[in-house]
Parts: sequence; C-alpha cells; structure tokens
Amino acid sequence: MTPFRVRPRIFLLVLGILACAARAWCQPMSAGDCNADDTVTVEEIVTLVRIALEEASLEQCVAGDQNGDGRVTIEEIVLAVQAALAAPAPPRKAFVTATDFQTGSFALIDLDPPFQVEPASPQRRVGADPVARVFGRRVFVVNRFGSDNVQVLDASGGFRTVVQCSTGNGSNPQDIAFRNGTQAYVPLLARPWLLRVNPRPSPDCHDFIQGQIDLRPYADSDGSPEANQAVVVGDRLFVTLERLQNFAPVRNGLLLVIDTRTDSIAGEVELSGANSFGMTKGLTVRGDWLFVAEVGQFGVADGGIEAVNLHTLEPSGILLTEEELGGDVTDFVFVNSDEGYAIVSLPDFSTALVRYSLERRRRLDVVLRGDGLSDIELASNGLLFLTDRNLRKPGVRIFRASDAQEVTLAPLQTGLPPFDLVFLE
Repeated sequence: MTPFRVRPRIFLLVLGILACAARAWCQPMSAGDCNADDTVTVEEIVTLVRIALEEASLEQCVAGDQNGDGRVTIEEIVLAVQAALAAPAPPRKAFVTATDFQTGSFALIDLDPPFQVEPASPQRRVGADPVARVFGRRVFVVNRFGSDNVQVLDASGGFRTVVQCSTGNGSNPQDIAFRNGTQAYVPLLARPWLLRVNPRPSPDCHDFIQGQIDLRPYADSDGSPEANQAVVVGDRLFVTLERLQNFAPVRNGLLLVIDTRTDSIAGEVELSGANSFGMTKGLTVRGDWLFVAEVGQFGVADGGIEAVNLHTLEPSGILLTEEELGGDVTDFVFVNSDEGYAIVSLPDFSTALVRYSLERRRRLDVVLRGDGLSDIELASNGLLFLTDRNLRKPGVRIFRASDAQEVTLAPLQTGLPPFDLVFLE
C-alpha cells in the first residue's frame, strides 16, 4: 500500500471516529479486547486500525469484529476506543498470598509510599500452599499441595472469588500460563499430563478443563515427570520438568516446548543442571532468552541460573553458579541486562537476598539474611518487594533496586506470614 493511499484512509478513519464519538450507539464494551484479558490497550486499537486498513488479518483480533461481518469498521474501532477510555484504572497494588501452611489468605499493599496494607483476614481465603499469577484484571491463585485447584479473583470487584475449579484430587498444580483469555495451561507436579484450561469458566467449572497433554514419555519410575513452571511466548508454551524421585533429582531438568495452536510437543531442551525449581515464580523471559533457576541437590553447590535461546532452543550452560551466588538459588529477578537480585538457600538452610552480576559472574552484595525469604518481585517503579517469613517479625520488605537500600522502616505486617506476591499496575 502506497503512502498516497494510506493517508486518506487514515484521515477518514479518524474523521469517522470523531463524528461517531457523540452518537448514542457508540457505547463502551469489550470490542477490541484482542486477548480477552478484560482490558483494551493502545496496541490493540492500533491492531484494529491495521485490520481496517487491510494491513493485518482479522485473526489478529477477532474481538474487533463485533457484528461478525468479517471486517473491522470505524464504528467498531470507536467502541474499542471508548472501552479503553471508560475502563477504570487498575489498582496499583501488590497481591500477597499469606499462609502458615495450614490456613491461607491474602493481603494487599499499595505499590507507592506510604505502602498502605490491607492485611489477610478469614474473609479472604485461599489454599494453604498458594502462588498467584495475574492476567488482565484478574488474579489466579494456584492452590497447590492439599487443595488442587485454581481460584480466580476479580481485582476490579474487591478481589472477590468469581470461580474456583479443581485440577483433580492429588494433582498438585504448580503454575498457570496464559496464551490468551480463553486458553491457559496448568502444570501438575503429581500427574503425568499437562492441563489445558479455560481461564473464564462457567460457575460450575464444567468447561474449565479443555484437554490434556500427555507427558508420560518423560516420566520416570514414579510415574510423573514433575512439571513445575510454565510461560507462553507467542504460540509456544515452555514448561520445566524437574524429573524427581522422592523429591530428589535423578536427571538434569528438561524444558519442554509445546505448540499452543495444536497442543503438540514441538521440542525439548536438556538443561545443564537438575531440579529446575521455582518456589514461587514462573519462568523469566527477557528479550530472546528464557531464564531458569536450577537448584540441583539442596545444600550442594551444583546448580545456578541458565538461559535458553528462544529462537534456537540452545541452552547457554550455567551463567551464574550456586557457588558464585553463595547458595541454592530459589528465586531471582533482573534489574537490567547484567545485574539482578536472587534469594539463595544457604548451607545451614537459612536464606539470603543477594545482588549479582551476570557479566562479572559473581555475587556483589549480601543485602539481607533471614530465616524464611521466599519471593522477590520488581515493580515498575523500581522498588523490589521481598516476602520475609521469619518467625519473629514476618512481613513484606521493600528496597530500592537501584542501590539495595531498604525503604520500609520495618516489615509490613500482612496478618499471616507472606509467601508469594504479584503486582497489579
């Protein structure tokens, strides 16, 4: 399409949008929510314009075609714009699962000073072994050992539970990864299959489980390959297999690649270390690389942080060893392409928050030592949130990621001890 042809058509689109804005039939709705995450973004509106100009296919945003006529019109673009403008701003909060591993709940913390806390309470129940993920305006709590379900909470509706669906008795779900608002995947630690699920199921959950992907070829003598963490990148799902027996690694970890268009296995990557374990976090993707923590045997310096190239599926080898970090790495975040923070389990099984450099292959600082550090997450405002489960004064501590200075005077009390956290921003 030539510039001469594009400019008049864009002008007419804009003119039509402005003319339509005052008309009664232009009502905000879910038009343009391409990935069904309950939000309409600028990127999605740009996609609709490209579809209307025949520069992109309707497959890129079927939700833009509200009347089902196989095209995107000016009126439908206006509906998407108004939906984006009418949507309330998402709450800027940290959602913190809190548990004593007998009772589970959650707390909410403002992401900005003075970090107001809404503590856990009996009215806010989740499982006793919970991890949380965010998709759109909903929080998905994966209730793991002993609960075996996925609980969906509406962040725009006071964090009420809208549905809670079983993954099967004794299945021990570990994570949930989203392709879009209608297709997600749940790895199971105690079953030799991966669940494909509907993130927006009916109240009775009859349409929650959409299918299974057979992992029996990767199982060992205990019957399960111990699927743990997952992430979707484009049309591919990446899942780590721990390959344990009696909770001890027997082989190096495996990264499985699945084509989400067909739910077929498209590849596998043998990792350089064993026990590709994340206590609370899913897999980390930065640019062309997927990063994995490999614990190996706890108490033995035999693992570290490894990366896998998303294009070639070639593993990097261990980029930063547990010996260089000073302990078993159970969680990590990047601040930039070189530096980041990690939680490590020390030889005496206490924990520490450390700052590291990939390029220099060393630990830079020990920021904090504690008895129960479990999760770290980096917010968009440059603050590092840490869940500290020490017995004396558990709570959430906050640091400036730029210089590792703590900005909380004392741990923020969450009621029950904090375990895992995610951001809504």
